[in-house]
Amino acid sequence: KHQIKINKKSTTNIQKRKDRPRFGATFLAVALICLVGLILITRELRKSIVDLPQSNLSAAGETTLLLGVIILGSWLSGRLIRRVGLPPITGQLLFGVLVGPSFWSWLHRPEMSLINASQLVSLQGPESLAVVMIGLVAGAEIDWLFLRSKLRVITALAAGQMILVFITVGFVAFAFLDSISESVIVATIAATSSSAVSVALLREMRHPTDFARLLLATTVAKDLFLVVAFSVILFVLAATTTTTAHQAWYWLALHLAGSIGVGIALAFPLRWALARIERRMTAVVLVTAIFLAILCSTTGVAPLITALTLGFTARNIAPLATASFFATARKLFLAVCCVFFAAAGTHLNLAALAANWTVVLAISAVRFAGIWSGVTIAARTTGLSPAATRWAWAGFIPQAGISLALAAQIAIEFPNQTWASSLTTIVIACITLNEMIGPILMRVALSKVPSHK
Repeated sequence: KHQIKINKKSTTNIQKRKDRPRFGATFLAVALICLVGLILITRELRKSIVDLPQSNLSAAGETTLLLGVIILGSWLSGRLIRRVGLPPITGQLLFGVLVGPSFWSWLHRPEMSLINASQLVSLQGPESLAVVMIGLVAGAEIDWLFLRSKLRVITALAAGQMILVFITVGFVAFAFLDSISESVIVATIAATSSSAVSVALLREMRHPTDFARLLLATTVAKDLFLVVAFSVILFVLAATTTTTAHQAWYWLALHLAGSIGVGIALAFPLRWALARIERRMTAVVLVTAIFLAILCSTTGVAPLITALTLGFTARNIAPLATASFFATARKLFLAVCCVFFAAAGTHLNLAALAANWTVVLAISAVRFAGIWSGVTIAARTTGLSPAATRWAWAGFIPQAGISLALAAQIAIEFPNQTWASSLTTIVIACITLNEMIGPILMRVALSKVPSHK
C-alpha cells in the first residue's frame, strides 16, 4: 500500500509538471521585442526632452539597470533559441551581438546599438564576477578520483589534439602570414578550448554524464598546459625581438603559479567557514565570489584559474562541508551564463571577422580537422566507446575565456608593433567564429553520447 501511495504521488507530480504552463516561442519573441522596444523608446525620450539630464542615474544605478536588461534579454533569447533545438548559450551570444556596438559599427549604424562602448566598461565588474562563478562551478565538477581514473584518457585526448592542431594550423598560418613566430603564436592559441562553454552545457544536463565530465577535465588540463607553453613562446620571441622578455615570465608566474597558489590557499579557510555555516548559503556564495573577484582584480591573478583551483580543491578536500555551497552556486548558474555569454557576444569583433574571412576560414577549417583527427585517434587508442570516439572531438571546438586572454597578451607583450595588432585581430576573429559554432557542435555531441563508462 505504501508503494502504491508513493507511485500515485510521483505520477501526480509528473502530471502537474506536464500541466504547468510553458512559455511558447511566440510569447518569448514578443517579450524580447517589447524589452528592446522599451529600451529604445526610453532612450529616444531622454534625447528629445531638453530639460532632462542625460546622466540622471548614478554610475552604480546605470550599471545595475544595464545588467538587468542583459540578464532578462539574454534569458529570453536563450529560451527562444532552445525552441529550435540549439543550446541556450547560442541565443545568449546572439543577444549580446545584436545589442552590442560591434555589430552595428560593422553595419555603419553605431547609433542603433543598445549598449555603447563606454557602457561596456561598466560591465567589467559583473563580467569578472561571472567568470569567478563559472570557475567555481567548473572546479567543483572535477572529482579527484574520477580525474585519477581517467588520467590516461585525458592525457591522450589533450596531447593528440594539441600536436595535430599545432602542426596543421602552424603550416596554414605560415602560408598566409609568412612568419614562423606569428604562425607559432596562432597555432598555440588555436589549440585552446573553452571551459566556460563546457561547464555551461554540462550544467544544462539534468544528470551530467562521465563523458561530459571527461570533456571538461580534458579542456581544463589542456588549457593550463597551453598557458605555460604560450608564456614560454612569448618569452623566446620577446627575447629575440624586444627588450621586454621579462614580462612573459612575470605573466606566467602571476597568471598560473600565483593563481593556482591563491586558489589552493583560499580553499582551507573556505572549508573551515562552511563547516560552521548552515544558513543563508546564497549570500555566502555571492560574498565569496565578490571577494574573489576583487582579490583577483587587486593582485592581478587570473580569476578563472584561481576560482577553478579553489572550486576543485575545496570540493575534493571537504566534499560534505562544501556540498551545500556548490549546490547553491549551481542554482545561480543560469543568471551567471546570461551575463557571461551576453557580454561575450558584445565583444565579438564581426568587423575583423569580415575583413579577414579568408585566413579565418582557412585556419578554423584546419583547426577543426586537427581536433577531429587528434581526438579520434586518441579515443580509439584509449578504448572509449564507439559513440564517444565518434563525437568527443566536438567538445573541444568552442573557444572563449583563456583564448581571448592569450590573444590580448600579444599586444601587451609587443606594444606599438603593427604585426602584433594585426595578428591579434586575426586571432580574435578566429575565436569569434569558433565561439559561435562551437557550442552547437558540443551540444550535439553530448546528446549523441548519453552515458559513458
